[in-house]
Amino acid sequence: MQTIITLLVVAGLPITLLYFLPKKVDFFKLPSVKGFGLGVYAALIFVLIKESLEITDAVLTFGGLFIGFIVSILISYYFKEFHHHHDEESNGHFHSKVSAIKILVSDFMHNIIDGIAIVSGFIISPIAGITSAVGVLGHQFIQQSGQQILLAGNGVPPKKALFVSFLVSLSVFVALVLRESEILESLLMTVSAGIITLKVLIDIKENKWNSKSFLGFIVGFVLLLGSLLVIPHSH
Repeated sequence: MQTIITLLVVAGLPITLLYFLPKKVDFFKLPSVKGFGLGVYAALIFVLIKESLEITDAVLTFGGLFIGFIVSILISYYFKEFHHHHDEESNGHFHSKVSAIKILVSDFMHNIIDGIAIVSGFIISPIAGITSAVGVLGHQFIQQSGQQILLAGNGVPPKKALFVSFLVSLSVFVALVLRESEILESLLMTVSAGIITLKVLIDIKENKWNSKSFLGFIVGFVLLLGSLLVIPHSH
């Protein structure tokens, strides 16, 4: 019961706090805010690859990253075909929809990893489980902030983005039916990183950079890395 309650808190608390962010889409399109969101996810990619290399070898790590690239391309291709035959939306709007899907698929996988860390902690002891949960919450709020920014920036209404993010965050409960496995964790990390990498690289290329957006990027990147250093969590 302790484990289930903790997983629910980890899934819901960051989203609850994000509810107090501005609801106007214009806020999420500010250069500094967009830069912050990209910085958070750029740091997340770096962290996922680094953690994978620490628990498995480079072959599995970069193999998983390659699989993530393929999954990202398939998402774009499949929804492009679906759009071509069934959708009358503009290409720009559809591109935003695909970007949002990639963000959510990557987050779904990453939440499973966080769930594994928490469940594994509780197997050791209640204190270890709570410690793992605090570590996860330390970076989860920052990551969810970046996700909210990217989703809203890609055309998802802010309130809808919060609701969908909460549903995706419930994937932490998948950890309850998974056995702890270094290979599984590494694959989840690197496939997740691969899916989001292409989206972030495209956004970085297409973003109109200025001093505010660059500063926001640096703050987001450093803040996520800093949260993991101050409150580390192990997998």
